Amino acid sequence: MADDAASKIILWYGNHQAFGHNGLPQKWVNILGRVQSTHTLQKLQYSLNETGYQDLSIGPDQRRLVGVGDFNIDIDSSHMRSGDNTIIIVAVDERGQSTTQSVLVEYSKTPRPLPYCIEWDKQPNIHDAAQPIDGLWTMGKGKVSPFEIGYDRLLALGDMSWKDYEVVVPITIHGINATCYQYPSIHAGVGVVLRWKGHSDWGSDPYASDQPAFGPGPYGAISWYCIFHDKGGLLNFFDPDFNMMTQKPYTLELHTEYIFKTQVKTSETGESQYCLKVWKAGETEPLAWDITAIGHPAALKEGSCMLVAHHVAASFGKVTINSLEGGVD
Repeated sequence: MADDAASKIILWYGNHQAFGHNGLPQKWVNILGRVQSTHTLQKLQYSLNETGYQDLSIGPDQRRLVGVGDFNIDIDSSHMRSGDNTIIIVAVDERGQSTTQSVLVEYSKTPRPLPYCIEWDKQPNIHDAAQPIDGLWTMGKGKVSPFEIGYDRLLALGDMSWKDYEVVVPITIHGINATCYQYPSIHAGVGVVLRWKGHSDWGSDPYASDQPAFGPGPYGAISWYCIFHDKGGLLNFFDPDFNMMTQKPYTLELHTEYIFKTQVKTSETGESQYCLKVWKAGETEPLAWDITAIGHPAALKEGSCMLVAHHVAASFGKVTINSLEGGVD
């Protein structure tokens, strides 16, 4: 790019995007992308339906904005119109030169009942099956993967109204990034978030962005495999306070596909019960769960599910989600 060239606003998922047509997995609509510029960006803003401009944070930070020039527009879905919405993004560099990009967002409120099965090689694009929350996700060879390793690369599936359900998904880890052991992270991890409704504002943090909000919760539980510097690999559940409700030493081999099967259901006494088992693809499914736990009393009782790759290069295969309402084990 020449020194006198204007900045370029790259929209990772195109100039025409759709949300809510396949369920509402969270309260936010996310418009993701990156501004490329040979000059320092002084300001980045967006406007929804000509209602005035709001400031956006510019990456990198140490959380949701991984790359130089990254942005993530969190728009409360209650502010969206049914049908077409127009978002205007404006980047201004240190010379005062501005660049504008528009996005047409089609918004609807279409329920997504269970069961739900996603075969990635049958999807024209990711938005036809899921909502990217963080990062650039790509599809290929029947799998979906975050294009870059980073903090909480997230892909949401389904509907916030889901209560009791089971998720089965093959996962392959290809590598981890050493930044996983630097603040604000303490590990690398991969798995499934259960009962998700969206990020929240956790207030001031010198390492975090103001827009998007950086609070990863509340949620039900994160059902996943983590790699710690001092503990090695563990299967565990993270509750909304980031406590491990239970854990089991485990080692996943790199470049090897494993089946993750996890579920959440509410007992007759109102407690949320979580289960997880993991086994190598091609082998017989074990009868017993590897780990089980009772959820945090303050955890959500309903919500969508989300694929998560935290400082991990990983690929996710066919996702199958079935309802457990009615007491199915």
